[in-house]
Amino acid sequence: MNDEMFRQALIEFMNVGLLNEFVNIVFKYKLRDDETIYMQFKIVNGNIVLNIFDNSKKNRFRGYVFTNKNIDNEKDSNIIYVNIEDSYKRYKEKKTKNKLYLLGALLKSNNSDEKRNIIELLGNEDIKKVLWKYFL
Repeated sequence: MNDEMFRQALIEFMNVGLLNEFVNIVFKYKLRDDETIYMQFKIVNGNIVLNIFDNSKKNRFRGYVFTNKNIDNEKDSNIIYVNIEDSYKRYKEKKTKNKLYLLGALLKSNNSDEKRNIIELLGNEDIKKVLWKYFL
C-alpha cells in the first residue's frame, strides 16, 4: 500500500492550502476556504485510517479506513471502509468514477502509467501536481 506517499501528499495539501479542496473533491465534503478540519492519519493493522472532523455547522466526524480486507460497515455510518483491492479492480474494469474508490486504486497501484491515469481523474491541476510529486 502506498501509505507513505499518501501521508506526504496530505501534508503538502495542508502546507499549500489545498487540504479543504482535496477533501471536498475526494470525500464529497462542502467545506469553505475559511472552515478548518482536523485530520488524523494513522496506520492500524496495515490499514490507513483517516479521521476527519470539520468545524462546519454540523461538526461532522467521519472515519475512512483504506484496507485490503472486506469489513462490514453496517454498524456505524460514520466509518467508511474502502477496500483497495476492490477499488483497484473497479478502476481496471473502468467501473468507477467515484473519487474515493479512485484514491483506493491509487493506494494499491504500483504501475506508474496507472498512477498517472488515476491522478488525472482525481482532481484539479494543483491537486494533480501534489499527487504526481509524491506518487510518481
